[in-house]
Amino acid sequence: MAASGNFDVGIHHRGSAVVVAPTGEIDLATVDLVRDTVDRERQPEQDVVLDLRRVSFMDTSGLRYVLEMVEHADRDGFSVQIVRGPAAVQRVFEVSGLGPRLPFVDDAGE
Repeated sequence: MAASGNFDVGIHHRGSAVVVAPTGEIDLATVDLVRDTVDRERQPEQDVVLDLRRVSFMDTSGLRYVLEMVEHADRDGFSVQIVRGPAAVQRVFEVSGLGPRLPFVDDAGE
């Protein structure tokens, strides 16, 4: 688990996926903790589940990272699932118009 102030990134492995579960705000100050955790924990054959249920806020740096991760997955042949976060977090995806293009699920087990 990576931590910074009131922010941390929980991880666990489920089948062929690494589940990354940030808690707190994903913004310019914390997005690199998420990125570094995914880069460190994901093995080449593993998929990624990004669980946003405990994220209270996300700015455009978090949105940019999600897009980068999905592009990286498409290029390198692994899959990404994004567990929907609270309304305030989902609003970032809705306002950007990118929500329909991203691989959202309602539960980390899907």
